[in-house]
Amino acid sequence: MTTTAPATDMELLAPAGTLAAFAAALEAGADAVYVGAPGLNARALARDFTFAEIAAMTRHAHEQGRRLYVAMNSLVKEGELRLALENLEALARIGPDALIIQDLGLLHLARRFFPELRLHASTLMTATSSLAASRFASLGFCRVVLARELSLAEIRTIGERSGVELEIFIHGAMCFSYSGLCRFSSLHGGKSSLRGQCVQPCRRRYDWLPSGKRAAAAGGRGGGYLFSMNDLSGIDHLAGARAAGVVSLKIEGRLKSVEYVRSTVRAYRLALDALKAPPGRRDQLLAEAHRCLEESMGRKRSPGFFVPGAEAGLIVPRLSGNTGEVVGRVVRLELSGGRKGAAAAAAQVELKAAVRLGDRLRLYDERTDGRWSFTLRRIEAGGRPVEQARPGQTVRIALTGVDPAGLRQPFSGLLFRVDVGDRPGVGRSTPARRVASVRFVPADPARIDRLLAEFAPAVRGDRRGAPRGRSRAPATPTEWWLRIPGPEVIVPRLPFPVARLLVDLDRRNLELFLQGRGRSRHRPAPLVWVLPPVIVEERLAWYAQAIGRLHQAGERSFQVGHITQIGLFTSPGTDPAGHGFELAGDSTLNMVNSAALREAARQGLRAVQFSLETDRPTLVAALAAFAAGQTPGSEPGRMRVGLAVYGRPPLFTARLDAPHFQGQRSLASPRGERYYLDRQEESLLVRPHQAFSLLQHAGDLTRAGVDYFVVDISQGQLKRECAEVTALLSGRGTLPEVFSGNYDGILA
Repeated sequence: MTTTAPATDMELLAPAGTLAAFAAALEAGADAVYVGAPGLNARALARDFTFAEIAAMTRHAHEQGRRLYVAMNSLVKEGELRLALENLEALARIGPDALIIQDLGLLHLARRFFPELRLHASTLMTATSSLAASRFASLGFCRVVLARELSLAEIRTIGERSGVELEIFIHGAMCFSYSGLCRFSSLHGGKSSLRGQCVQPCRRRYDWLPSGKRAAAAGGRGGGYLFSMNDLSGIDHLAGARAAGVVSLKIEGRLKSVEYVRSTVRAYRLALDALKAPPGRRDQLLAEAHRCLEESMGRKRSPGFFVPGAEAGLIVPRLSGNTGEVVGRVVRLELSGGRKGAAAAAAQVELKAAVRLGDRLRLYDERTDGRWSFTLRRIEAGGRPVEQARPGQTVRIALTGVDPAGLRQPFSGLLFRVDVGDRPGVGRSTPARRVASVRFVPADPARIDRLLAEFAPAVRGDRRGAPRGRSRAPATPTEWWLRIPGPEVIVPRLPFPVARLLVDLDRRNLELFLQGRGRSRHRPAPLVWVLPPVIVEERLAWYAQAIGRLHQAGERSFQVGHITQIGLFTSPGTDPAGHGFELAGDSTLNMVNSAALREAARQGLRAVQFSLETDRPTLVAALAAFAAGQTPGSEPGRMRVGLAVYGRPPLFTARLDAPHFQGQRSLASPRGERYYLDRQEESLLVRPHQAFSLLQHAGDLTRAGVDYFVVDISQGQLKRECAEVTALLSGRGTLPEVFSGNYDGILA
């Protein structure tokens, strides 16, 4: 196995979604390539690599002195634990240079059964501080891929204080939400971004709703593509990255074309070479690098968060956020029966750029967010067919292969060129011809059965991975935990006894509590102080001090929003309880399998919330497997598993508070869904106006074995929220409209 590039010679890490892209990356100068593991990577590729292909690529890379990393960075549902073990076993035999993961369950399994695998913490694990980086190192990660929202100065501080290998994204698509904290696509679209299925709600157009009229229908003025981030381009900041101690520069784009990979990798190889070149030659290399990026056809580019103060240019609301070059605006859509009754479509387009036959184009509907890609087969100018057309012309373009059933009149949209096609010669050295010579023997099913049996007997399933777990009743009655705005709040009457009160740990609530408000003897339940999922470096000291002050005042119950925040309460390898703390975990820990629950318990948590994204089968199977694996007689110390059953959870959790957000609060999607902005000390949140609720399933959840329910009434007017909760629990009267995420469906 090859070694990692030293900080003085930064590694250029390229994406590959196909064998041709892999070959193009190496030819263009990549030091390493990352690819997806079959079925368990956070990109919905058209076709996963086989293990024979991964083995061939690993061998090919090593023969050239390069490295190959495998992204197994999807969340793993309980029914996929068999597949996860099969993948881990296969990769342990292949020997790639590292495995990139986000799921704590995968961490648990890899460290227990395959310690020879080197592990990298995915950017989906949202590492934003030296605490996160150093704690991940103590968990067994040899490298941490930092969140994209950090400045070069913050990255440098994290490196100096943690001493961990740091990898950063240097180029490619940016998400509005922190990676690992986006629930929008899953809860409002049924497709989890943490499982590679994102439907990109941040790329849609939204309209601001009139101030003071949040109940109004969609169609307010001043909207646009409010959350559509420009692409990241750090090509002019490589010297700063090197000074910050970064060991690896990662290019995003496993879904991108061969041409994109070739052009982008070539650009960054030139820019890295420029760091070592004399001044005159350096300018030439950088100019050529920028020309290569122009060929890659990405979105509008920006330096991201690398340079403080440049955030204002991260979003241009008038731009749609589609990749590619805008070639024209559709002025009319034509739908007809076509030849022999077959449906056909064409568009009259005012061209802004030249087009020619063979171009790969994308039609984008601004009103519905619909997108259709096709190859340009026919252009008509002045009623006559032509091979190419120039800017300024209005032409008729046949939408070959686009299903007219998905098109709506009236139509308002744009036409993009998304690729220039794969150039001849790209990928000639692809290892495809070697794949047939690699004889890869699948994992022995009996061995996987033994590993599953050793891990937890109840996890064993059929050969398809379907779990055999059954619902179980909790050992004690299900508790109700209530999240309230602050410690001074008088809790309204509710149809259940409150066991715990959750309050955010922020400046306001801390001072109110220390001043004596919220410390009344009449408080119905103990407080649990809630930490946010993101704590940046400059805020670590404040949180450490706040925890100390609360502990000194007799408070011992806290809820962490990130697994590494346990480090604020204890040193690695020690139990927080030994330091006088009782820790719970928020749903932002993204628990969807029993292995992840075991890891949370191993880290010292006494309670943890299951993922909000879960479907019912996943929850039931994971709880049954986790309960079956408990040591007999250990019930008093057993980690409890809870679930949020009511509230308005953040769909986006972002660092950026863009200028066009100022003074605006409520907005609507093209489908009429309404959301609002919630500014917190650490982040900007986007929440739904409509409440998320599983209260109507409370009995079912109790039978499934959920130990405690979390009801969040911290948003909105208290009496109204309590009335809604009461109505949903009783099922009587006029019930409010709510949504249930994936619970009644399937977590995709």
